[in-house]
Amino acid sequence: MFFCALLGILLSGETLIRSFGHLDQDGNFWARSFQCYPYRIPLKTWHEKINQYQQSKNTSILYDPLLGWAPRPGSQSQDGYYLYNEDGIRADRCDFVVSKTPAPGVLRIVIVGDSFTRGDDVSFEDTWGYLLEKNLKKAGINAEVLNFGVGGYGVDQALLRWKKTGSLYDPQIIILGLPLENILRNGNLVRPFYAPSPMFPFFKPRFILEKGVLKLVDTPTPTPDKIMSIVEKFDTWEYSKYEYWYDRNKYQDRLFLNSRLISFCYSLFQETFFKKQLHPKEDLELLSLAIISAFGNELRSQGKIFDVLFLPSKENLNSPSIPFLENLQKTETVISPRSRFLEEAGKSGARTLIPQHYSAKANKIVADAMTEFILKGRA
Repeated sequence: MFFCALLGILLSGETLIRSFGHLDQDGNFWARSFQCYPYRIPLKTWHEKINQYQQSKNTSILYDPLLGWAPRPGSQSQDGYYLYNEDGIRADRCDFVVSKTPAPGVLRIVIVGDSFTRGDDVSFEDTWGYLLEKNLKKAGINAEVLNFGVGGYGVDQALLRWKKTGSLYDPQIIILGLPLENILRNGNLVRPFYAPSPMFPFFKPRFILEKGVLKLVDTPTPTPDKIMSIVEKFDTWEYSKYEYWYDRNKYQDRLFLNSRLISFCYSLFQETFFKKQLHPKEDLELLSLAIISAFGNELRSQGKIFDVLFLPSKENLNSPSIPFLENLQKTETVISPRSRFLEEAGKSGARTLIPQHYSAKANKIVADAMTEFILKGRA
């Protein structure tokens, strides 16, 4: 009787998992939003994305050999929300023109980072970069803020974009917008291994530390026509060993994983208790500190001012301390609007303030914090 009851429970569990799960076109089984082992490299999806990119002449994102991807100059996103001028800077219109050299008496600021710096999900007039410029002008400072934020970027790409493009505009101040999640992207080369959806069909470069020295690998990044031949035989690619988020064990077929119930339970256990042991020898926080400090030192040697602007997530608001920021503050200037977020979250709620990206109110909080720091003479 016991074994019959146990078998009945297992069969019921198997049926339940299969009923609310689904297979995607690449053969990956998802229990709702949770991906179960064995993983499949999303070859069909990747092929579709590359074809879409190659056949489209008006995509707002272009392949870039140094950065992986970058805004198409003079373009706008399909939804019309994000407009880029001829220099690939987010602006209020595509014909926005900016000189390479700031006019006399102008405080030029370049901001770099990911989608939280670009200002996703809000109008350009509600981004913290625009509001920072507006605040400074209201305070009597003739400021000009150029927004070089790009969705999906890691710290590495953001700072490489400064070197490639932002540096041409000779700003006095460079601000790195830093959500802590970007630290994890610094170990990533192939976006779908880190974030399966939405998929960027491009590779990215990354830094590694060799005996304490930063080295850039996967540069130039593979062109779109070369990508499929690499991912189809990913284990043989010369840089596959540097993909932090690829664990070949998760892609191996095992007989017991044919059961969706067992696959779900096994995957959940592994992802819950052993995810942080994927690469115990590589410390992404240490790598990120090295990247940021190296760029900070380089900028200071050029007479530039470099600030790191911490962009907290909902999860960060509940953290009493953040060791990474404490370590970063030993070498860099870090501005944190966390206390302002906590105060506002107590009134309107964290989910209203940060539904996914920042709300208009959250962008204003960031801009006000940065404005106050600049007006106080960077004390």
